[in-house]
Amino acid sequence: MSGSFFPGNSKVILGDCFEVIKNFPDNSIDLIFTDPPYLKKYLPLYKRMAEEFPRIMKDGASLVTIVGHYAIPYVLEVFKNKLKYRWILCLNQFDGKHARMAMGIEVMWKPMLWFVKRAYPHGRGFLRDGIKITGTAGQTKHHHKWEQDISWCEYYIKRLCPENGVVLDPFCGSGTVGVACQKLGRRFILIDNDEKAIKTTRQRLGM
Repeated sequence: MSGSFFPGNSKVILGDCFEVIKNFPDNSIDLIFTDPPYLKKYLPLYKRMAEEFPRIMKDGASLVTIVGHYAIPYVLEVFKNKLKYRWILCLNQFDGKHARMAMGIEVMWKPMLWFVKRAYPHGRGFLRDGIKITGTAGQTKHHHKWEQDISWCEYYIKRLCPENGVVLDPFCGSGTVGVACQKLGRRFILIDNDEKAIKTTRQRLGM
């Protein structure tokens, strides 16, 4: 980010992400990487993301978000003409137990929608559109009920954010994205409106 606003230290912030980012400079974030809540009542979050996040993204920055399968058509529609749709990425979780939906489907993979601001994305080398993670029963959710494996964070952050770049997770939960960024040498801004989650995140990150 611009030097005066973001001199180098990563940040963990308690608050409403849409209010927090009002203070962010334009064209300041290299990657938005997040996992918003899946329930239908949270769908309006995606519309606000599409309206407000492009301003703070650098040209060539990516936005990668996990979405529920049912929400894919809606999310693609609200991001239309806001960011360039790039691809659907897959979190393959064939191992372990899986969620079973009311319509008779056992969920074996999680979709991530990948959008880009204007130019080609940072890191134009080949990138796999799927990565294997542990199924629900095998995941370690010690810190948050919706906690995800760190492996997928590391893989995509490494390839979509330049070294010393800034990653934003506006719905950070227990801070897994921050843990991955610390390992990879990327700066990060983590935001959540859950005080307990933020406390856990700061403990995990030693902040």
